[in-house]
Amino acid sequence: MSALPVIAQAAKIMREAVRDKSYRRTPIGQEAGRFLRSIRWQGSSQATLDSYELTLARLALDHADHSLADLCSPVGSDYLREFLDRHWGDAAAATKRARTACLRSFFHWALEEGRIAYDPCATIRAPHGRAAVRQAYPQTVIHRLLSSQPSLRDQCALELVVRLALRKNDLRMLQIRDIDLERGVVRLRQRKGGGEALMPVEYEQLCERLYLHIQGFGRKPDEYLLYPRSDRERPLDRSSLHRWFKRCLRRADLPDSMMLHELRHTAADEMWRRTGNLVLAQKLLGHASVATTEAYLHPSDEDLRAGMRAVQESWRLDQG
Repeated sequence: MSALPVIAQAAKIMREAVRDKSYRRTPIGQEAGRFLRSIRWQGSSQATLDSYELTLARLALDHADHSLADLCSPVGSDYLREFLDRHWGDAAAATKRARTACLRSFFHWALEEGRIAYDPCATIRAPHGRAAVRQAYPQTVIHRLLSSQPSLRDQCALELVVRLALRKNDLRMLQIRDIDLERGVVRLRQRKGGGEALMPVEYEQLCERLYLHIQGFGRKPDEYLLYPRSDRERPLDRSSLHRWFKRCLRRADLPDSMMLHELRHTAADEMWRRTGNLVLAQKLLGHASVATTEAYLHPSDEDLRAGMRAVQESWRLDQG
């Protein structure tokens, strides 16, 4: 028997446990709930809360008969390393670092709150790894991606990312009520770092697609733009969003290695190229620092040659 159905069933059980909070019936799950309420109060983003809850729900269910105290010994570090390796041993280094950071944050909080006397995560270190190399795509690739989608909804979702530089969680949590075509804005809730943002929309084709999708299909305000088949008033989880994007790539016969986040890079790179204004690209991305934005821009050798030609022409005019 293939392991794939077993893995899929386990993932389904985990999603249901997070959705109905049943994992909090366990001793560790109760503490996880207190921790999540604490960091929510501190202003953690919804993306962080969701990621942490998934990790801690797995921990609670894996150790349903244990308390935090059972894990809080020098031997507890081995249990936690085994837990991380079992669920994310084959994951990318960035994922491993994120899961390790979650456990370290959780147990550090428990120690500070006096709920444990020893931090078993203190000696656990995340694996090293180079940052992923991202790229921006030419408009020919973007046109191919958009035009290959038979669903108007999928066209709208992809174009929102590639024109407005939406983060994955921005797209995942976008409801129909957040799309205000009369004012020409899209409200982004639960942004990274907390808070909301109103993103202006000045792309005529995108507005037309959104109007046709919302009005033509009678979409209701409480529905999400992307949703699971069973419930339009519930957002896709992260793994489902990933699978949705891979399906979009296959329809366009584009490489499976393309990342949804790279469409955000494409949006910023296009804004910078068309306007020459780094600050506008920063504004589009919602970055606090221009230094962060610079990593989203991808000048090519041809851009460098064009810059050299421009400098040479200016010299000629000066000598002229």
